[in-house]
Order: sequence, then structure tokens, then C-alpha cells
Amino acid sequence: LNEYGVDAVFESSSISSARWVSSDDKKSLGDFENQLGHQVAYDAAGNLAFLATSGVNLRLTQERWPKLTFHATREHAARLA
Repeated sequence: LNEYGVDAVFESSSISSARWVSSDDKKSLGDFENQLGHQVAYDAAGNLAFLATSGVNLRLTQERWPKLTFHATREHAARLA
């Protein structure tokens, strides 16, 4: 593909959706990141995000981590608590 004169390569991804994650319980956040490190990332503002492979994966993860809040959106450049 060479749209606008830019060379680009597209690769498939197993990520179906992302949710920002926050919690007042720092231990739970740390445990979550340690156990699911292969499915988490940090955005440009330093917020933790969960990268779900499917809707089922997202729902099960939310059920298994009730002390965490999964946000579908966030304010631009805002740091989640």
C-alpha cells in the first residue's frame, strides 16, 4: 500500500478491544499486571490498559478482577487514579 506516498505494512493483531484499568487497591493492580502482563500496556499518559482478545475474554477478566474498574473511555491526557 502506498497511500499519500507513504510505505506501510499492515499486520494482524489478536486484540479486539482495550480498556483502561484503575483501582484504589494498588496490590490488586500489581497482581493484575503481573498475572496478565502479556495482555497489558501503558498509554502515552502512563495509564494501564488491558488488551482483550475477545468480548468473552474482556467479560471474564472483569468478573475475575472485581476490585478493578475497566474504563471504555478516558479524558485526553488524563491520568487515571
